[in-house]
Amino acid sequence: MIRVTTNSSLQMYKSNLMNTTNGLNNAMTKLMTQRNFNSYASNPAAATRAFKIHSSLNATRVQSTNNETVKNKFDTAYSTLNIVVGDIADSLGKIPALEGLNGPNETNVNELGGVLRSGAEAIVQSMNAQYDSKFLFAGTDSANPPFAIVEENGKSYVTYRGIKIDDPVSLKEEYRDADGNPIPRDPSDLNKGNMTNEEVLEMWSKEEQFVDIGLGFKTDENGNVIGSTAFNSAISGIDILGYGMDEDGDPKNMISIMLGLADIFESYNDETGSWANEGDYEKAEQLVDKMQASRDEVTKNWSELSAQTKFLNTNATQLKSQFDSLDTERSTIEDIDIVDAIMELSWAQTCYSAALQVGTNVIPQSLMDYLK
Repeated sequence: MIRVTTNSSLQMYKSNLMNTTNGLNNAMTKLMTQRNFNSYASNPAAATRAFKIHSSLNATRVQSTNNETVKNKFDTAYSTLNIVVGDIADSLGKIPALEGLNGPNETNVNELGGVLRSGAEAIVQSMNAQYDSKFLFAGTDSANPPFAIVEENGKSYVTYRGIKIDDPVSLKEEYRDADGNPIPRDPSDLNKGNMTNEEVLEMWSKEEQFVDIGLGFKTDENGNVIGSTAFNSAISGIDILGYGMDEDGDPKNMISIMLGLADIFESYNDETGSWANEGDYEKAEQLVDKMQASRDEVTKNWSELSAQTKFLNTNATQLKSQFDSLDTERSTIEDIDIVDAIMELSWAQTCYSAALQVGTNVIPQSLMDYLK
């Protein structure tokens, strides 16, 4: 026969009451936080998996933000080039150029030259467009306007980041930055000399500024980003418009060609109906053809920009799908079933109430209780 003393009964009761109270508190906390666990010790396996999912969610969220920023940038650049090749190049370039070469309109040749010059300036202004206070077509130097038109010795030149892109003499000269410093062709071998302006333009046309948009961002052993794992967000205006001179010594970019036509048209003598120099008409015809070819090249680059914009839109959809899938898995691990949690709380409250009622029978009454 086992003898149960009063002290052992009280100890057992207090232990059971404490367990019941803890169960009630846990059920209340679970319902209030709506989480299956609130500490690593509660469920180590689930907490470990949840930690990895949260890490992936944060990475996906950052990648999605990067993708949205770059997509908006490329959308703006696409719209800007649409204006350049669709409106300015025709209404302020091709049309006045053809009218200037048309006999019945020769009395307006000077005015048409002014229109062409205005068109060239309008393209420069468009190519200096900004998004989020950064210049779209400046490559990696997005803090400064990339294009400008400068006047030297009565002739207009187009510059990109300070370099004249349509001057054969300047293109062959050694490049000097704002501080007068050159750029060596090979930093490891200074005997190879310094880069010319043309070589620097070539380098700028291939500039890269990689952004992580969820393509598996990785670097090589030298710390350089692997191009296939990131997106190049740099848009080089010089790569879009072109630079340098062709085999005839004429500029390759549309702006300089329009300025060349403007010079010829503005020097036309309206009173005598004659061109300033022999061969100006033939030269103008040649420049009109080259302006159309340059416009076609810009249109091609515009189409490539459109393809990149579509890729960014597709990638945005993929990132959203990836985020939703991860969040669903996270919810399965961490989030509670509300109905089950309410039932669990109700049961815990019932057990707690029962435990208190049991206490009235287990805890012995004192003399004061009897006197009452």
